[in-house]
Amino acid sequence: MARRLTRLDEWPLHQTIDTFDSVATASQNWSDGYWNCVGDPEGRVNLITAIRFYQNTNVADGYACISLDDGRQYNLRCSRVLRPRIDELEAGPLWMDIIEGLRTFRFGCRENEFGIEFDLLWEAAAPAWDETPGQTGIVDGRIAFQRSNYVQLGFVSGAIRVAGRDFEVGPEWVGARDHSWGLGGDSGTGGRIGHFVAPPGGKRHPSSKPDFGMRHWVLARLPARSIYYWLHHGRDDRMTVFKSHIDYPFESERRGSAYKSASVESVEFKGGLRRLERAVVAFEKYNGKVDRFAMQVVSHPLYMQGGGYWGGFHDGLGRGIFRGENHVEGDVWDVSHPTQVRDLEGNPLPQTKGSWAETFARFTNLDDPEETGLGLLECVVAGPYPGIEEPD
Repeated sequence: MARRLTRLDEWPLHQTIDTFDSVATASQNWSDGYWNCVGDPEGRVNLITAIRFYQNTNVADGYACISLDDGRQYNLRCSRVLRPRIDELEAGPLWMDIIEGLRTFRFGCRENEFGIEFDLLWEAAAPAWDETPGQTGIVDGRIAFQRSNYVQLGFVSGAIRVAGRDFEVGPEWVGARDHSWGLGGDSGTGGRIGHFVAPPGGKRHPSSKPDFGMRHWVLARLPARSIYYWLHHGRDDRMTVFKSHIDYPFESERRGSAYKSASVESVEFKGGLRRLERAVVAFEKYNGKVDRFAMQVVSHPLYMQGGGYWGGFHDGLGRGIFRGENHVEGDVWDVSHPTQVRDLEGNPLPQTKGSWAETFARFTNLDDPEETGLGLLECVVAGPYPGIEEPD
């Protein structure tokens, strides 16, 4: 097939002799896309939406999932043929319009049969952070994944309508986002490779539930700074993963920084189940001082399988799969229980990797109580962990 010129080729930014219609790999696992989250301080709305391009399967797909204070999660999933509309950030009723790169964009969902609509303006609160600058993972001599991504916090404004309810989005709401690209490989979030490769070194299949203890992945917007951190805290109190980044509003001209280390001081789960209710984490600075943050979950969980992860589409094939010229589907789940998901008839809907879900939480600096903000808190507990009473 002959290559195609698109509007993207107008920019003097080519890095190969090819057009922007193609990518520099033949792998079907290559993808590139956006993940945008929105939440409010009262925990009424927990919205996550995405648009993703799979250039080598010629597919664009996306989703909008909203968990409300009524204990229900409303899901919309869609896909389309990518070309020739490769320069249009759209999939089904979902759309995105970049106004100023790394600073301002609009995104939304047009009227559809599943009753999810929104039109939102994103304005960055601080510079984006290059979280994963070109990471390659090798398993048994093969490239299991290659990934780059950046994360960012922002202010959002506009309107959301779901299930006949209207929400006005304003200054106290928080937006968190991730833009990633590369080879998804064995992550389980795509639909092609995870169940077909040999397990590494004879170990259990990559889709099996891991045992890392408690994971936090957090993007929190505070009044004068934005904080990101990622940790894995084991049942033996070891911190096996920790990374962080702190950044400030553009106008402050302050350089970004990081914490030296973190320790979990306390943690409470809902009813002894794998859903965080509150916690206190202490972050040590390089000057020896400590920020102790209390976090209180305010929203219902939002399960990413509703967006098509881990085979979450009706056909069970996952994301990035061709489903025809245009495809839109949706459903409503009962997520009122801390860890169990059911349909509206009460039938259980097992979630791959169990407790993997997103929430919004209030963050308060115990050493400076005026520093209080809101952020995305992904807390996942895998394997035995103190305070968890349910069998693993």
